[in-house]
Amino acid sequence: MSQYGSSSIRATRRCLAPAILAIGIAFSACTGEATPESVRSGQAEATGPLTIGAPWPWAKRKDLAYGKGMDLAVDEVNQSGGVGGRQIRIQREDDNESVDDGRRVAQRLAGSPDVVAVIGHLQSYITVPAAAVYELGDMVMFCPTSTDPVLTSQGYHRVFRGIFTDQQVGHAVAELAAGRRLTRTAIYYIRNNYGRGLANAYEERASQLGVEIVDRQSYDPNGRGTDASVEKVAGRWKQQDLQAVFVAAEPDQGARFIRELRRVGVTAQVFGGDALGTPELLRLGGPAIEGAIAVAPFHADEKRPEVQRFRETFRQRFGSEPDATAALAYDAVWVLARAMRIAKSPAGADLANALRSSPEWTGVTGPFAFDSTGNLRRERFVTVVVKSGRFEHLADAPALRASADSEAERRE
Repeated sequence: MSQYGSSSIRATRRCLAPAILAIGIAFSACTGEATPESVRSGQAEATGPLTIGAPWPWAKRKDLAYGKGMDLAVDEVNQSGGVGGRQIRIQREDDNESVDDGRRVAQRLAGSPDVVAVIGHLQSYITVPAAAVYELGDMVMFCPTSTDPVLTSQGYHRVFRGIFTDQQVGHAVAELAAGRRLTRTAIYYIRNNYGRGLANAYEERASQLGVEIVDRQSYDPNGRGTDASVEKVAGRWKQQDLQAVFVAAEPDQGARFIRELRRVGVTAQVFGGDALGTPELLRLGGPAIEGAIAVAPFHADEKRPEVQRFRETFRQRFGSEPDATAALAYDAVWVLARAMRIAKSPAGADLANALRSSPEWTGVTGPFAFDSTGNLRRERFVTVVVKSGRFEHLADAPALRASADSEAERRE
């Protein structure tokens, strides 16, 4: 998920010019006068493996089961006949959680005639600038964890998102608070695109539902500036008779803030964005985060048959429970493989058209069908709560909802 925020639109634009130039050079070197479209189209006549790029911070995120979920799906696709009899394989590339490294990885993958599509990156602040590189390289980029709405607002045809957006998360959490009749609430958020997007969406929906925003405070992700201290904010909120607190923060600062709230005696229900529904919060939060509720894309305790089949298969293969990133990666591989089977071509335009026109398919994390922007037509949330030091599934997750783009399409 997009735990660590996303780049500003201005930063994105700064990245695009060198990215566009570099990808043109890469294709010239690799293919002479061939266009990206002809390179990708030529793969339809080949007989060897189909390679999917996987840009991700592999070294820094070893604690996540993302790679295991991806490997499990690859094995299943290949055992079921692959794509037109061809096996698929994964080419892992480490973006080091760096915009510059992410751009270089994108250029390398988009310039390779052997790579037919990409699944990644982890953070929106890398995915957003990288999207231009893949788009110009005629390569489909499927994003299973990037939640910044900017990603699918730039008019690209080959960019697809397999998860909810920050706006949808903020609205869903406000609905959770309103559904519990918690009408006096405050917001604590990280001062970047991720935190602001969540905070703004939460405040917007809360206001519509009659939930009062008593206070709103932010913190600098770089630890600089004139932020009110955690202690000062928590002390002031103790006097506000709050019923709920929304924490749109990274797990480390979120855990610290929740611990301080409990230390000074604030007993309000804590809600978190998707970044808090991670093992890191459990490790850092301790007993203070007991009872905290977050929105997540997946929980292994959910009773849907797709979830339980995946959970059992994952356990047998790896001897451990799957996390949300494992489920998202697993679904991403299957979504691309199914689209390639339908398109009968790995060319970017053909694959993109197949993704948009394919009938809805239900995966581990929910239904997959895409609107004209590349967003999911229907998004599904899972609600989790911290109990006895682990996340447990709550049965009152927000209902399936259609994307705004899909709603507009139906009205036309």
